[in-house]
Amino acid sequence: MRRGLGIRKVLLATTAVTALVGCGVASAMAGDTEALLSLLASKGVISSSEARAVSSAPSAEQGDRLVALLRRKGVLADGEVQALKSKSRPVSVATSDARPAPTAVVPPPAAAPGGPAPMPRKAAAIEIGGFEIAPVGYLALTGVSRNTNTGNATTTNFGAIPFSNTVQGQMTETRLSAQNSVLGLRAHGNIRGVDLTGYFEGDFNGNDPANVNVNSNSHTFRMRLAYADVKVGQFETSFGQTYSWLTPNRYGMGPDPSDIFLTNNIDQSFQVGLPWARQAAAHFAWHATPNFTIGAGVENPQQYVGAGEVVYPFAFNAQLGPQFDTGALPGTPNRMPDVVAKAAYDSDVWSGTRLHLEAAGMWRHFRATALPTHIGSNFGWHDANGWATTVAANLEFFRTFTLVGNAFWSAGGGRYLGALGPDVVPTVTGSAGVYDVALSTVRSHGYLAGFEWRVLPPTILAAYYGQAFFDSNYFLDPTNPVPGRYAGFGFPGSPIAANKQIEQWTLDLKHTFWADPQYGAITGLAQYSFLRREPWFVAAGAPPDAHTHLFFTELRYQLPGN
Repeated sequence: MRRGLGIRKVLLATTAVTALVGCGVASAMAGDTEALLSLLASKGVISSSEARAVSSAPSAEQGDRLVALLRRKGVLADGEVQALKSKSRPVSVATSDARPAPTAVVPPPAAAPGGPAPMPRKAAAIEIGGFEIAPVGYLALTGVSRNTNTGNATTTNFGAIPFSNTVQGQMTETRLSAQNSVLGLRAHGNIRGVDLTGYFEGDFNGNDPANVNVNSNSHTFRMRLAYADVKVGQFETSFGQTYSWLTPNRYGMGPDPSDIFLTNNIDQSFQVGLPWARQAAAHFAWHATPNFTIGAGVENPQQYVGAGEVVYPFAFNAQLGPQFDTGALPGTPNRMPDVVAKAAYDSDVWSGTRLHLEAAGMWRHFRATALPTHIGSNFGWHDANGWATTVAANLEFFRTFTLVGNAFWSAGGGRYLGALGPDVVPTVTGSAGVYDVALSTVRSHGYLAGFEWRVLPPTILAAYYGQAFFDSNYFLDPTNPVPGRYAGFGFPGSPIAANKQIEQWTLDLKHTFWADPQYGAITGLAQYSFLRREPWFVAAGAPPDAHTHLFFTELRYQLPGN
């Protein structure tokens, strides 16, 4: 065993020294950063997060950072570090149209001593005008079984689990579908120090026709992500449709799906307690140090009250209806974008152990207009401000076991907590028959905790628990002709869709059967979840909560551009 570890260490050191001396530390860091770091990461010399940390440093510091990293990991000895300094070549003068080597070149496995080196293999990418374009996503067959009939396909509506005293609560459902398949492209290039990435992906979970499962199963293709990311020195800008900055990252603050924490769940609603949104946004980030990033941005707003969760004041029902989204009104008249700020810290705590910490905050604004009930009145604006904040962390031990968690609090941010509760409630002001409207935010909070364990190199076992809670916000409606009637959210006698609390326990298994950087991978996944929802009001004699068991399985062919 010790002999094997020694041989591996010698091979790692040989790989690192050969790469650094062959390219020249200074020259490689100036022009071939990504190719060199990709080579070292593919051979297991450094991790992908360590490669990102080196590449995010100023060009003049990248060579020293890489050498220091390899020395700290025990790959390079003091003598080898001195040899590198003496053998490294000076930086060559780049021509005006020079660009770094294509990053799609997959380094070959290390050749046996004395044997011929195999030819380099290119991943499935094409180069057009200095950009590498690669396919991303996967083709999937998904099976789902639930012990209640939610009426959903591969995306579960956590907030509408049927109760056991209903017909739907007594029926089970089983479905097979390919609509979880994700198809897209990534274009990447580096032009005179400007790193450009264009990314697009879509799936088939769009608005299906009513007869979609009768014969042809023609599921509708929809946009998931479509953004551009531009990096210049320590500054990074991303714009388009991307994940909200309230969505936790696994690493840094970048928009790439591999850097976003979305659990290992198959369910396209992910997990209760996870704040997330895919929407139009512009984010501006400053990588102040290799470990610390901070930024601000704007995101698409949407005044959300949920599907049947909020009851409007009786006299203003018709006026308020078109002004708030119930899940079926995309044209909501929002006043201004949601404003968000985020900071992230990434570091190696000790050898083989990595820490990611982040915090984000958002300011939101809501507006409604209404005509007061007295004769001769004019329409007036009614405004309210809301906020949301998140913290998240993941701690990886020895590259095999990771603890994950996030927490979310808001007043007016229910849409970001899986759209499981409302943002705001229209209330009534005034008296003696002269009434007007005011807006009041709904408080909510949620959290997620769990672990992800790489049991074997191709096998991951994960478990999560998540919870979302929405506070009540209601009032006696003086405009209702029937005395003693309430309006708002969560009142006695409120709709059964008005959820107080939703919980989810999940166990995931993911196994890669076969993988090749040139051809992609074949992966199998399984998910079991137990879901429980508790509304603010249930009728006498009715069950106090609704619950269901969810079973997902999926077989994927992963495209090689991921």
